[in-house]
Amino acid sequence: MHPLQTTIDQYAAQFDRRRMTILAAHVEEDNGTVLRGRVLDRSQHTALLALLPNVRDELIVLREQPEHGFATVGFGVLDVRWQATRDSELVTEASFGEGLEVIAHDQQWLNVITSDGYLGWVHRNGVVLHEQPSDYRNAATHVITSRWLPLFGLEGEQIGLLPWGIRLKIDEFRDGKAFISTPAGVPGWLEADSLTPVDDFSADQSGIDDMLRAVRQLIGVPYLWGGTTSFGFDCSGLAQAAYRWLGVQLPRDADQQSQIGHLISREEVGAGDLLFWGVLRNIEDYRHERINHVSIALDNEWMIHANQRNWSISLDRIDEVHQQVYQAQGNPGLVVIRRIREEQ
Repeated sequence: MHPLQTTIDQYAAQFDRRRMTILAAHVEEDNGTVLRGRVLDRSQHTALLALLPNVRDELIVLREQPEHGFATVGFGVLDVRWQATRDSELVTEASFGEGLEVIAHDQQWLNVITSDGYLGWVHRNGVVLHEQPSDYRNAATHVITSRWLPLFGLEGEQIGLLPWGIRLKIDEFRDGKAFISTPAGVPGWLEADSLTPVDDFSADQSGIDDMLRAVRQLIGVPYLWGGTTSFGFDCSGLAQAAYRWLGVQLPRDADQQSQIGHLISREEVGAGDLLFWGVLRNIEDYRHERINHVSIALDNEWMIHANQRNWSISLDRIDEVHQQVYQAQGNPGLVVIRRIREEQ
């Protein structure tokens, strides 16, 4: 390893390079010392050059390449994969109308950053490409409140199926139908009685209570690793979708979500609070606590969560899971509790 590589690695260690950024830089000798590789943005490039002032710069800044652009999701749900293949790990999902940042192309695959900052690869067929950031959801007027809702073309044929919690801009209401244009500009309509104005939602206690009533209709939805919609959720995908329903953007994963809001005690737990669960892992002979799960409190006793114990969204008693599932296996269990809602 080149002696300067340690400097690069120490700088790179501050970033979440699996989920949130690209920083793959290295130095080599080629008629002098050369800095090569890829970084996401100019700030990373500038910082590396400041640390390595005497190297020749051949670093690629992805946001300044011709391939950089933007896209809007046109499917109800779009897989986001770890690599540019269909059999690669599903790391998360993007959904109808979501804006993506495109940072690289690989044949029919696009390396993207989702609206919550997550990195992955999507298939080109699932998006509409454009040069500017998507504003499709910024103009949203209504939210889908049923578990899912068929989207029909003007001739009455079904052209899509949209999941719970999706925000849409409704162009017109007529005869019990809500008319929209898809990100590709295709006109369509949905049943109007499964839509609610976005102005009706708030992150105060009354909004939380409404959200939890809506989330309960998702009981029985299958657990899906990487899932973020009512076709299949993982634990943090459900928490994220529940709060997005209220207009609050949470990070994608449970460990990231555990840094949001403010800490409360077990005795203070109430409706809508997020409960974070920890397990112990052996890392180089050191027992390390890691958050591996999140659930949503219904009250001080019960919670709702997408979980692999029942392989679905289910209700469970908080203390029962803490004692009989986690602590019975020597794990810490409930380790962090966060309140997201606005105080009245």
